[in-house]
Amino acid sequence: MPEIERYFEDFISLPKLLLTTLGIDFVPQRRMWFMRLLMRIYFFLTLICCVYCTYFVADEILQEIVEGAHNLPLLLRLFNDLNYNAIGILKSYYFIHHLKAQRNLCSRFEKIFPKTIVERFAYRVNENFWPRWITTILYMYFGAVALILFSPLAESLIEYVIAFFKVGYADAQFTYHKLYEEQSYVIDHHSPLTYILIYSMEVMNSHYAIVFNICPDVWLVAYAIQLCMHFDYVSRSLESYEPVAAKSSTDSKMIASLVKKHKILLEMADDLKEIFSLLVLVMLFSTVATLFCAAVYLLTEGLGKDVIGYLAFLPTSLGQYFMVCYYGQQIINKSLEIGEAAYSQTWYNGCQSYKKSILAILGRSQRQCEINAGGFQTTNLKGFESVMRMTFQLFTLWRTMMEPN
Repeated sequence: MPEIERYFEDFISLPKLLLTTLGIDFVPQRRMWFMRLLMRIYFFLTLICCVYCTYFVADEILQEIVEGAHNLPLLLRLFNDLNYNAIGILKSYYFIHHLKAQRNLCSRFEKIFPKTIVERFAYRVNENFWPRWITTILYMYFGAVALILFSPLAESLIEYVIAFFKVGYADAQFTYHKLYEEQSYVIDHHSPLTYILIYSMEVMNSHYAIVFNICPDVWLVAYAIQLCMHFDYVSRSLESYEPVAAKSSTDSKMIASLVKKHKILLEMADDLKEIFSLLVLVMLFSTVATLFCAAVYLLTEGLGKDVIGYLAFLPTSLGQYFMVCYYGQQIINKSLEIGEAAYSQTWYNGCQSYKKSILAILGRSQRQCEINAGGFQTTNLKGFESVMRMTFQLFTLWRTMMEPN
């Protein structure tokens, strides 16, 4: 079957959709006033629910610690919930604070995106589109989230149906399972109206935390994919071009366009690093905390039903950080390849201005483009490995401290 032609909108459709589900239009849309109002109301409701639930989880953790932290599995689950909600709130604040800069960056990527069919073929747009393994990770993530969100309600309904057939309508009891079974709020949820209210609040809380845990990283990958595509085009153009002194005018125009494009790409790479640097740092520590809690939970509880449910979310969480590190590595590789391509071509056959332009490209490509975690470490495959090592070292230290003398 023929390939689907990919356009700029296709590259950013997924992160845009994630924000739209929360009532945020990344690119301003023409909507009816009441639709804009409803979207804004829903966004603030999810934010309030997230802050409210985060407060109660933090309070529950404090009570457990004051009482001596005898229930370690409960404490670990609560800490993981607190970590997820707090990271979502923190990333949402940083993301919205830099929304104008992100819109500007998105507009610049759209401006340099290949417009014609010939250009898209030269840039290999379809080959550089979202890889299937990344979309698989993301869809697994959303599937795991949907399972976690609606499994308590499904469990309650299944138990009620079974009870209905066993003991009849008059004696069948609805069990009122909710997302945070251990969490008690101000009102009792064991009635239909309060159950709907509490369950809706927990779902909106999870919706807000989940979107802002994953959405900034998906935007980062969407930009990184395009940046790598442009770097790859420049390096292939340099590598395949053969200058001749007799056609100095054509050579000069060609190399001048590549020098200009290379300069623009380097500026955009710097902006990308500046916008997402702290978000990646937050993600790094969140990943370490999640893995550490999972390891401690598994060691203390063994491989039971609750632990399996707890660990089911780990592959997607780990995959989320891996995809960012993978494209961080790709940006480094593709940016350095431009210098190698410029040096390995037959630049010595070109005119003097061509040689000077090649020197300009070589000089700029000496500094690799990268995404780093707030200056803490470079986000690449080696950084992913160091996170795994850091988690293992923390776990080993904790285990040593917990062992009897």
